[in-house]
Amino acid sequence: MHAAVFVDFENLFSSLKNREELGGQRTRDLCLGILEHLKARLRSDNAPMVLGRSYAAFDTYPGMEVAHDLALMGFDPQYVLVGHAGKNSADVQLACDVCRVLYRRPDIDAVVIVSGDRDFIPIARQVLEENRELRVVAIPDSTSGDLRMRVGAERFWNALELIGIDPAAGATPAAAASQPAAAESATESAAAAAVVGDERPAALSPLAPTGNGHAADARATLAGRSKRARAAIVGHIPVTWRTADGQPDEAALDERLQQCVELLLRAQVRHGSQEVWLSPFLKGAMSQHFSGLVHPERRALVNELRHRGVIRIEERENQYADHPYSVVVLDTNHPMVAAAAERLKRRDEVQ
Repeated sequence: MHAAVFVDFENLFSSLKNREELGGQRTRDLCLGILEHLKARLRSDNAPMVLGRSYAAFDTYPGMEVAHDLALMGFDPQYVLVGHAGKNSADVQLACDVCRVLYRRPDIDAVVIVSGDRDFIPIARQVLEENRELRVVAIPDSTSGDLRMRVGAERFWNALELIGIDPAAGATPAAAASQPAAAESATESAAAAAVVGDERPAALSPLAPTGNGHAADARATLAGRSKRARAAIVGHIPVTWRTADGQPDEAALDERLQQCVELLLRAQVRHGSQEVWLSPFLKGAMSQHFSGLVHPERRALVNELRHRGVIRIEERENQYADHPYSVVVLDTNHPMVAAAAERLKRRDEVQ
């Protein structure tokens, strides 16, 4: 069994940058350590990497620092163009290369995407439809909730756990990511992260089917591989606005609701209307701002605002189709709306 690995390097770099639990280690070294440990884990799962690609603007930071190292590790650097707005074409080029592998390389059984970007949902779907193994490697709290829901917990690998870091504990082993040579010996401990409930990250196995029963087979493989206790994995779909013991976290919920009201107020200004179309708002502004939530969770925020009387959701006749459309109308007299408007006014004055 062989694997092809595609790395959105700038996404990985930005996800690791300025994280407190990493103890000030160089982000560049952490990225390289994760990739080296990933290769070792694939080898231990009998799915060695036979093709590797990394994508970044390699003439600018951080790409220019790591292009040589990535090439030596087997992740051939692929230069991507950067537009005037700063958006590069890494996701497009990566998706094209994945499709090329799917249709031209029958010898490659597994595709690994190192990125938490929501833009990779279509290509993840295509990999699964072509009956290939799929793994997404990323930092959980920097990963799109929609991507994780589409891929499934059994196909998600926590990048921090590959280098032995437990985000929940906030601990960092000394020089864990700066010693990629030790990756192979450490792979057994990184390969089977501990159980959350009864769920473990799946290993790539030549015998593991892609359909139903995949997670159970993968759990059995990992259980036989190691009996020691493991660090908890955070690769399941996040349960939002709840504390660690599963109780509602009212402070987190209130904060998200306030942010949602601010988004609605900005949408009113942007469109010059007191009514905000619901569907484009959910798929646009809310999807971008609450990228770590899945669509049902974003909708739940809107429903909570309606339940509290902050907004009304009304239907309007659609002159372009035979079905109505929904709009959100803010109650300008509600204290939450007044407070949000005041916050936005102060921010605009500062800017």
